[in-house]
Amino acid sequence: MKEIDVLIIGAGPAGLATAIRLKQRLNAEKKDASVVVIDKEPKLGFHNLSGGVFEAGCLDELVPGWREGEESFFKQTVEIQNDELYFLLPKAAFKIPHLVVPKLMNHIGDYAVSVSRMAIWLGTVAQNLGVEIYLGFSAKELLIEDGRVKGVKLMDLGLDRDGKKKSNFLQGETVHAKVTVLCDGSHGVLSEQLSKLLPPAKNPQVYSIGVKQLIKLPPESAFGNNRAIHTLGFPNRFDVFGGGFMYSMPDNMIAIGLILGLDWPYGDLNEQQELEVFKTHPLIARFLKDGKIVAAGANTIPEGGYYSIPKLFTNGALLVGDSAGFVNMEKIKGIHYAIRGGMSAADAILDALTANDFTEKILAKYEINLKESGILKELYHARNFRQGFKYGLPIGMPLSQIQSFIPFPISIEEDYKGTKKGRRLNRKKQDSMDRAQFVALSGSSHDENQPSHVAIPDPELCQQCGKFYAYSCTHFCPGEVYRQKDGKIVLSPSNCLHCQTCIIKCPFHNITWTPPEGGEGPRFKYL
Repeated sequence: MKEIDVLIIGAGPAGLATAIRLKQRLNAEKKDASVVVIDKEPKLGFHNLSGGVFEAGCLDELVPGWREGEESFFKQTVEIQNDELYFLLPKAAFKIPHLVVPKLMNHIGDYAVSVSRMAIWLGTVAQNLGVEIYLGFSAKELLIEDGRVKGVKLMDLGLDRDGKKKSNFLQGETVHAKVTVLCDGSHGVLSEQLSKLLPPAKNPQVYSIGVKQLIKLPPESAFGNNRAIHTLGFPNRFDVFGGGFMYSMPDNMIAIGLILGLDWPYGDLNEQQELEVFKTHPLIARFLKDGKIVAAGANTIPEGGYYSIPKLFTNGALLVGDSAGFVNMEKIKGIHYAIRGGMSAADAILDALTANDFTEKILAKYEINLKESGILKELYHARNFRQGFKYGLPIGMPLSQIQSFIPFPISIEEDYKGTKKGRRLNRKKQDSMDRAQFVALSGSSHDENQPSHVAIPDPELCQQCGKFYAYSCTHFCPGEVYRQKDGKIVLSPSNCLHCQTCIIKCPFHNITWTPPEGGEGPRFKYL
């Protein structure tokens, strides 16, 4: 394949915003440059999942007029007019007065949205501008020569489970590019490869896992319209960071989910079942009466904040969106940072194309653009928000209110170090949805006759994990990819939701994850 000008890995909000902004400016200046987006998903939006409340001003700038017309994407959003925060005990709920809630956690005027549908719409906008989008292609490694990123190597297609060539074998192409933009999501394979080659951040990146369902409610439901609810407390114990959410969605649906910090200490915590426990709370259960679950999914969230952001540019490459760690847990938001970050990257890339210079000296304009956009200022304000919760909720809550005055980074460890020997949650299993049903509602699908994309390099360590950590992977994987049988871990890679929890949370760092063939994985049609 000939060298292309700009290669973007990932067709989510960050990657598509980068492509749209760049092509808009190229077209306006009557310049010709190829802008190509590739993604491993089979269709636009299938690998995009988020809590889904965002600040829409970024779209007013990126796609002026997006709110207009009967078929506009605006019709698929819900403006939040009623925003509530509750603290939950097992049988009681205490509404926290608005005067007490920090201003940055106010969501009135924001929009609830399906991120998968947003990606479909952004993809259409990009293609109409002349962006080339290729789906079903998994990029497995960066091409690096003489200290410069020069593109990517795609996965081979048509191998059986033993790695032997099938009749439809197709060797993965090498794609060369002048600039490679990594927008491959939370703990993305290629962005992790690049981060290891760059100067480290002051803190390691830490993550939460978000488990989410979309529920169809009767027309006259108790939840109502244009409403957002966030919760603290139940079912989380004080040493588990996170909370719950419920958002109004179009067509009498609500999004409900639970976010849990992956530094939890319990070897047997099962986040999919924790969501089912959350739904039993009296406050939550009355809103869900006669509702039907229509979709489910899970994904990780990079939440270390400002001090966990790596160097964002190098010769021939940029990091954008979740790949860069652009999530503000003080606001519980990341979508508008992904979009604005993509716009900032596009402006820097245009300068590089104009100068025909793709060294980090030119691409450093990206960071200047991020500062001017306000992204880095907001992330800096929340720089120690998440770190304080390593001490538990009673200390983390007050510390989060003064964290912006602390002049140094509060240190934090990688999530896998948070699991404590012998600590058990001992949660009673719910009789409602199990993980097999959860996977079915995610639409996840893989060809079983291909090499496993998950592996355990040292199976002997699983014995120690069973002794000290209750075979934690058999609990923390929301897709139940890992099962224990006679002291050994049996893999079911076809269940995988591509959330990356396993390589983040395994107490021994004894799991590897590589992209499967393109077109595999979840199909998040509405999430």
